[in-house]
Amino acid sequence: MTCSCCGEERDRLVALQCHDEVKICSVCIGWLRSRAGMLDVTPILPVNDMPASVAFYEKAGFSVRVHQPGGGYAFVSHDDESVFDLDLVERPFEPAANHAACYVIVPDVDTWHAGLAASGLDVTPPIDQPWGMREFSLTDPNGNQLRISHGI
Repeated sequence: MTCSCCGEERDRLVALQCHDEVKICSVCIGWLRSRAGMLDVTPILPVNDMPASVAFYEKAGFSVRVHQPGGGYAFVSHDDESVFDLDLVERPFEPAANHAACYVIVPDVDTWHAGLAASGLDVTPPIDQPWGMREFSLTDPNGNQLRISHGI
């Protein structure tokens, strides 16, 4: 499928609400968000071991680009969208003492849960929370918690 905005071939496009014939990709949606002055936030999670962290997040279905080979910084994305970054800390820390977390809002929590569980990762069961979100959590080897959710 070809994006109506950039003209690139993409696996997934989204139609505009008022013009079903206009379909754009996530890269162009991100560009449009920035042009509209919308807030964009990228959490930075601390890690002790970059290669192990990269392997963990790739197993979880994310794309990871290390800034420099063997480097201390990496960009984590999903479907060409930035999700969070990883930063190798100078002084190792105890993962059990790490309280860093990231809230990841997805279209379908149960599909994400099934995929992560099938890949052998330890995930909590999905729960409908009183604050109106259905969520579960996944904790990486560094103690960083991802709370994966969507609105109920």
